[in-house]
Amino acid sequence: PTMNNTYKDLHELIMDPLFPEIDVKLRAGWHCDEEEIQAYEFITNALDWLTIYYDLYGCELVYASEGYYYIRPVSKLIKSYSLGLESMVVSQFLALMKMDPQYLESSGSFEFSELVEKIELLLGRKNIGRIFLRRKKDKEMIGEQDITNFHQSVKRSLRELARLGFVTLNPDFSKIYPRKPIFRFMDPVRNLENPKEALESIVQGEDPFDSELENGSDVENE
Repeated sequence: PTMNNTYKDLHELIMDPLFPEIDVKLRAGWHCDEEEIQAYEFITNALDWLTIYYDLYGCELVYASEGYYYIRPVSKLIKSYSLGLESMVVSQFLALMKMDPQYLESSGSFEFSELVEKIELLLGRKNIGRIFLRRKKDKEMIGEQDITNFHQSVKRSLRELARLGFVTLNPDFSKIYPRKPIFRFMDPVRNLENPKEALESIVQGEDPFDSELENGSDVENE
């Protein structure tokens, strides 16, 4: 393949001061879209050499159709990143909300209260107790302390998803903005007739789909 002219070889690529930080983040499951202007431009300009570099480690550098990069480990040299059940469920709700025309009209962002209300509406208090409070199936969320613990669990998940490039947050969680990589969580339903309805069915089920985010995840870093 024709190599990009930005770097003449792998050594020159690796010596770029941007390389170490971006490499470490990608290995840890980070997803990079064009909102990360400098990193996105670096990956795009170095795409041919980076593809060769990650192939040496048994990884695939993926460019998703929505417009973001991540690495998918194929061998065991670079470990996959696994999301916990709580973060997997929160990510599915973020994908649902990003598909909702109501949120597209409001610049694609929403408040924390809107997210937890949506989770309560679709999951119900028993599933919230099971997923976010680690209760047995018949023990639902009750009382102010349970609600506080539920909210704290959602915020922990949001911070994790922000670190991985799936969402942008205000420090006080007043604004939540799901980014393009959140559509990775649409993969199991993408080709169905009504993907939004299918994803709603999944989040209401006993076992939300695969929580293994592969590096760069599916979300394997899913």
